Amino acid sequence: MIDKLKRMAQAIQVLRLPSLGIGLISLASLVVIVLFFAAEKGDRFIIPFSVSLLWGLSTYSFIVTFRAVPDKPNAPLKCFRKLKHAITRLWYGLVSLFFLGATLAIIVVTIRMVAIWLRDHGG
Repeated sequence: MIDKLKRMAQAIQVLRLPSLGIGLISLASLVVIVLFFAAEKGDRFIIPFSVSLLWGLSTYSFIVTFRAVPDKPNAPLKCFRKLKHAITRLWYGLVSLFFLGATLAIIVVTIRMVAIWLRDHGG
């Protein structure tokens, strides 16, 4: 599973900087809205910027985390290197479960926030 995640992260490597840019622009926009706009003027954009912040930073952290997954060893390793390699791959397996849960949570939050935004500001 973590090998597939590594291939996915390497395939979307070109999205690393754009996703970070989207996340940072969204964060900056949220800060500006909260600090400088009146409550009713800025409310319309809080939900879209929050959703884009979640997805931008999640995508960036996925790419950065899983592009460094160690490959399966080609040659037999000695005892301590084998143990270190197994523990490292186990750690990435646990992190992948966290990312799966976080992605599902972000999907649910996105659906709920977009539904609220469309109800309040949509057609």
